[in-house]
Amino acid sequence: RETGHASARLDGSRGGGGVKPLGRALLLGLAALVAAVVALDLAQPVQAQGDEQSGRIVARRLDDGRTEFGWQPVGGERVLPRARYFPADAGVGRWLNSSPVEVGGVEIGRINARLREDGRIEFAFTPTDGERILPPTRYFPAGARVRRWLRSTEIVVGAAPTTGFVAVSAGGGHACGLRENGEVECWGRIAAGLTTPPAGPFRAVSAGGGHNCGLRESGVIECWGRDEYNDYDYGQADPPAGRFTYISAGGDYTCGVRDAGEIACWGGDEFGFGILDAPQGDYAAVSTGGAHNCGLRETGEITCWGLNAGDGRTTPPAGRFTAISSGGNHSCGLRETGEIECWGGNFWTFWNGEEEEFTHGGQIDAPAGRFSAVSVGAAHSCGLRDTGEIACWGWNDNGQTGVPAGRFVAVNAGHSHTCGVRGTGAIECWGSNDAGQSDAPDP
Repeated sequence: RETGHASARLDGSRGGGGVKPLGRALLLGLAALVAAVVALDLAQPVQAQGDEQSGRIVARRLDDGRTEFGWQPVGGERVLPRARYFPADAGVGRWLNSSPVEVGGVEIGRINARLREDGRIEFAFTPTDGERILPPTRYFPAGARVRRWLRSTEIVVGAAPTTGFVAVSAGGGHACGLRENGEVECWGRIAAGLTTPPAGPFRAVSAGGGHNCGLRESGVIECWGRDEYNDYDYGQADPPAGRFTYISAGGDYTCGVRDAGEIACWGGDEFGFGILDAPQGDYAAVSTGGAHNCGLRETGEITCWGLNAGDGRTTPPAGRFTAISSGGNHSCGLRETGEIECWGGNFWTFWNGEEEEFTHGGQIDAPAGRFSAVSVGAAHSCGLRDTGEIACWGWNDNGQTGVPAGRFVAVNAGHSHTCGVRGTGAIECWGSNDAGQSDAPDP
């Protein structure tokens, strides 16, 4: 899956067309962080599932002449089915189908595509147990620009209702889950209303160090919990007005992607690292780390900013990615091939009771294989494999990388604990549980 929003529309009925040691104060700040993004952290925003959902078919031309297509839920992350490439040499008039499109672990249907005689590609959607839907704007131009996502008009498809949770976000000493009806439930450390979210419905939730933020169906962000840090009023729980498509809550600040594609950040920058000053551009997603952030551009390239401690955390690798997640001193991205690549500090600093110690953490040593989502915590990382199993790696002082057996539909790494969503809608957490952050409620 890929996070983000489409930047244009498909053609309508018209034709053609060296590691540097940090101070203890900062390290304590990092210890309060969570680089929590609802995944698809993925991850990631996930739209609550009910009897119906709205979305658009999205498509883009690739360098080899094929056309890649997927599904974009309104306010949610882009979903790319396994079979999603329309061949460059396809025959005229024959409908080709994608593999099943799944949102929140629920199959909602398949995308259909066929080549027209004028060179355009016509797209449609066939819901599970439903008839084919033809969006009014559904034609992909023959001369479309390479790599630019185009989108259809919005359509409503039926989806079998799920039970329980569809997404989870792990914070510093707490976690929040998004139920299928859009309600948010939080558990763990109780402070400043942290585990008392406002009534829903929400489309997405992100848990930070001492505050949380949810994305309303209207695109408006609402936050709750602590609005200060170290006795300073930073306003991390006081979001700006406007419509957003993506949110990420950090330790004492928050970032979001506006519906126009630019990133807005608010809250504290206690050490003056420039973490609130996002570079301009058209972004699909953003992820907050300890003292650095990374944004996924609409082109698939990653831009990072903030603290540059000589460990490469603000220097992402070149190339295109489909998802991004940032943590204490490192970040990871999901390549278009399904491989995970991480960069930044591969160490962790902890207090042994007498002094600070640096140790190899292994948080950027991603395993091989194909993944559909990635999520980064303070000093560990996790990925959701194509098979549904979760793999975690990195610092494991509290068992945060000790993944339970079985299949999941989502994963999210917090400071020193991790949570996953089962296909049944149940949330299972592991790792630190000193504040009850791993005691997830029943679905």
